[in-house]
Amino acid sequence: MKKVSLADISKELGVSKTLVSFVMNGKAEEMRISEEMTEKVLLKAKEMGYKANYLAKALRTGKSNTIGLIVADISNTFFAKLARSIEDEAIKYGYNVIFGSSDEDSKKSTKLIDVFLDKKVDGLIICPSKGDENYIKKLQKAKIPNVMVDRYFSNIEGNIVVVNNKEGAFQIVEGQIKKRYKRIGCVNFNVGLIQMDYRLEGYKAALVANEIEYDDQLVKNVSFENIEEKAEKAVKELLENDVEVIFFTNNHLAFLGLKLIKEHNRKNKRQVSICSFDSYAFMDLLEVPIVYGVQPISLLGKNAVDLIVKQIDSDTLVNEKRVLPIDILEIK
Repeated sequence: MKKVSLADISKELGVSKTLVSFVMNGKAEEMRISEEMTEKVLLKAKEMGYKANYLAKALRTGKSNTIGLIVADISNTFFAKLARSIEDEAIKYGYNVIFGSSDEDSKKSTKLIDVFLDKKVDGLIICPSKGDENYIKKLQKAKIPNVMVDRYFSNIEGNIVVVNNKEGAFQIVEGQIKKRYKRIGCVNFNVGLIQMDYRLEGYKAALVANEIEYDDQLVKNVSFENIEEKAEKAVKELLENDVEVIFFTNNHLAFLGLKLIKEHNRKNKRQVSICSFDSYAFMDLLEVPIVYGVQPISLLGKNAVDLIVKQIDSDTLVNEKRVLPIDILEIK
């Protein structure tokens, strides 16, 4: 099927291609084109199935009204909700969002960035992977608007939107200590991501603040590769080590450990409690006591879009870091 062009529309209406171009680019009022003619052009374009060539528009105007978004894993509910929040907020500013998943792979992440730049996106919102530091620096040197969301690099100044990972983890773990638990295990997603480092620091700080000796045998780090197998092994080792509570540093780890802990609690009089930095919607339906953090995903998305639009609309890039608190909920 032949792609409909501005010339095709002008021919059908018997008007100039320039007039049609002004209408399709939102300049009808500026060029004093009547409302009646504007409506005719728009209706004919819709009727003929006209689709704007955004790449050509970007080359012509310098703007594509498109934002590129890179998350770790769009199938993870956290990132899916974050992407939706960013998309909904971007629409309010007249921007479309295209996105991809890095799978915590720096090579894939940088390839996606290149693809988005080839598509002439106006800016990038990135959940960076380990190893993306140099590429982020290149973006900043080239003055390409970008925002790091959910995680960042401590050696790079930039526009950043995150939650207070250390404080959130501290509050969750200290809440367990206040219940007189002392043997608190931790399963951490350890791929050199700063937010995970801070959550582990929060766990350690809560122990120190309450005069509980840190025991590295009660901390298990698992990587993204073969995560199901490694998380299961980590939980089994902690259960064998007579922990009273297991703190999971993200929702996926909590989900993977939940089944094992439920089976353990059914078979043993000694019950093991669960707490997680992050959450899934179904956690409200669980039949086990659990404490979990709720990240302000909508606010993360809203702030990320606000910062990227400010950069796109500005001649100078001003670095700003926004840190948001988390809520903590308990199911008894």
